[in-house]
Amino acid sequence: MPAYEASISIAGTRESVWRVLAGVAAWPKWLPTVSSVRPLDGEPLKLGARYTVRQPKLRPATWVVTELEPQYSFVWQARSPGLLMIAGHTIEDLPAGGSRVTLRFEFAGLLGPLLGRLFRSTTEQYLAQEVASLKLTVEA
Repeated sequence: MPAYEASISIAGTRESVWRVLAGVAAWPKWLPTVSSVRPLDGEPLKLGARYTVRQPKLRPATWVVTELEPQYSFVWQARSPGLLMIAGHTIEDLPAGGSRVTLRFEFAGLLGPLLGRLFRSTTEQYLAQEVASLKLTVEA
């Protein structure tokens, strides 16, 4: 099951990072890898909430929040026939101050290994853009 990850240190508290990261509906305002986000169950991030996300070069996907630890992390998943995509978002406090954010993306299911290899470059590029954009947004 191919998995990709990107991390970055941000000069901001975990709470300030969480406000931006958990505001999923606002992602298109600061995140170039997301064209639109439509909350299907209201805006606040909560367990079981569904969001239709559109991204350049990719098909629209409906993501469901499957794990949530407010102020620290959330995981959501999107399914299509033969494919399960899993995206994790984690924030840690740094000992010297600030926060470290790690974004992780996995391809699972029957088609996961094939699509994970085919979309490796796009996935790595998007993850790098996403952590960099999050840093710029929080530190602005």
